Amino acid sequence: MIQGRLYLAGCSTSFPATLHIDKRGFQLRAEGLSSIIGSHNELKVSDRIGNIMRKITLKDGSLFETQDNDAIDALLNDTITSTRLMAFIHILEKNLTFTIACIFIIIAVVFSGFKWGLPVVSNVIANNLPASANQVLSSHALQFLDATVLSASQLPSEQKLKIRQHFENKIVPLYQTDDKTVFTLHFRRWPSEKGTGIANALALPDGDIIITDRLIQLAHNEAEIDLILLHEMGHIVGRHALKKVIEGSIMAVTASLIFGDINSMNDLGIGVGSFLISNVYSRHYEAQADQFAYQHALTANIPPSSLGDILTRIEQTSNKGIPNNDLKNTKGSTKTQSDDGGFSRLLSTHPSSAQRVRIGKHYQDCFNQGLTHCPSP
Repeated sequence: MIQGRLYLAGCSTSFPATLHIDKRGFQLRAEGLSSIIGSHNELKVSDRIGNIMRKITLKDGSLFETQDNDAIDALLNDTITSTRLMAFIHILEKNLTFTIACIFIIIAVVFSGFKWGLPVVSNVIANNLPASANQVLSSHALQFLDATVLSASQLPSEQKLKIRQHFENKIVPLYQTDDKTVFTLHFRRWPSEKGTGIANALALPDGDIIITDRLIQLAHNEAEIDLILLHEMGHIVGRHALKKVIEGSIMAVTASLIFGDINSMNDLGIGVGSFLISNVYSRHYEAQADQFAYQHALTANIPPSSLGDILTRIEQTSNKGIPNNDLKNTKGSTKTQSDDGGFSRLLSTHPSSAQRVRIGKHYQDCFNQGLTHCPSP
């Protein structure tokens, strides 16, 4: 006999009840109610999970609940075959060693999926989406940035015109492809507490590139600006923003499924504008953008070491008084970290400045040899 409580179909009131099961069928008795008799196939028994209360649903929708899981397993073992698998699982879950091993296996599988599987999936999806996906992703992004962090450029009109014309006539044509990506250069000022402004560059998925006044002011020559712009073009060509949105969405959905927090799905609606001013580009994507810049610099006879020069100067300027949050490590940003190892490197979304300078020297050696193509270091 199994003790529990009976909830009649359509009624929230419960009644103390007892359940008896044998090879002929079952009999359910509740105080003040007529006995319920039936065959085994009329019972739907919930699977056992630890010591959670067991539920048995009757044919008419009535529900019998009991805490006596062991008694149900013993009585149903020979009558309902579907419980044998769950009984075996229950035996395994009581094994501490097996449980711990399963936890580590699950962690390893999830980590491997995010570490190696997720980039592959995002790459396949991003490369098979139409170009219009980038336009949708970038919708109103520039307006968002102008309304939150950026202000109108204060550079002389003649200087902006010269840089834009050089970009459109000399740099954009370096990217020869059949796609219809249109690169558009925008000048903005990124205010800072010190008043000097933030040196930065941002790439929007639809082809818009934003470069700040402070970065132009820190550049010593045209080549340094060219390398920065080529780097941002690399982000656009590589569809890095779209890939990161896909990866973030998959991770958010996975977290929702695991932890049951459906509210986190609302985060998927955040615009790419806010997405751009957070630490989202991975070191892998930054390295790809760097290589894009270096390879095309060789074709255009631009010294590849110029990228390392401007990045180093930005970092040195930051260390001399600009607050750390002024040169915020942003999406599509050219900011780097000086630390080349340790725990901070694990948290960094950008390659270290030392690493980028080393790679720049590798391409500079190819440049000095007159090569127009250089093998990856």
